[in-house]
Amino acid sequence: MLILKYINVVAAILFLSVSLSLISSSGRAYAGGQSNANSINWENLTVAIKNNKLHKKVFLLHFYFPTCGYCIRMDKHVFSRKSVINFVNKNFHPVLINIYGNKKILYFNGAYLTEKQLAAKFNITGVPAEIFFTPHYRKIFLLPGYWKKSDFMMVSSWVASGKYKIESLRKFSQNYNSR
Repeated sequence: MLILKYINVVAAILFLSVSLSLISSSGRAYAGGQSNANSINWENLTVAIKNNKLHKKVFLLHFYFPTCGYCIRMDKHVFSRKSVINFVNKNFHPVLINIYGNKKILYFNGAYLTEKQLAAKFNITGVPAEIFFTPHYRKIFLLPGYWKKSDFMMVSSWVASGKYKIESLRKFSQNYNSR
């Protein structure tokens, strides 16, 4: 019985150690919006809405959870790439939303919601997930799950170029991939 308790304690310590190392090594995106020239300029939605009054851009809402393995992977393999950083910073208001967060943020309609409530509003139950919105707050597209850099860039290019208004993503992808 004593050995079983010892094993449970050791397992709990190992789990916490791995979780904490994942959090600390998860990269720049989940550091609470901190940014520099080598990272995406993540904003919270309240700031993005205010910035949109001066600079009309598409909103990129990135739903995540700090210990989500695929979120960490996306941060490491997609959001840390210079081409992605430059493209996202130039074309979008990038917004981080922790699906279990209790931080109150301004929503497009002027109401304040917690991050958790906003995730529930869009039925986000798995992460990572991206939702693109027009500068006038109309939903364009939901991109669920982990995507490789090339696929994320294709979808982002389709949205940023405005091609989503005139052609399907499937048609756009055929032309995009033939470049």
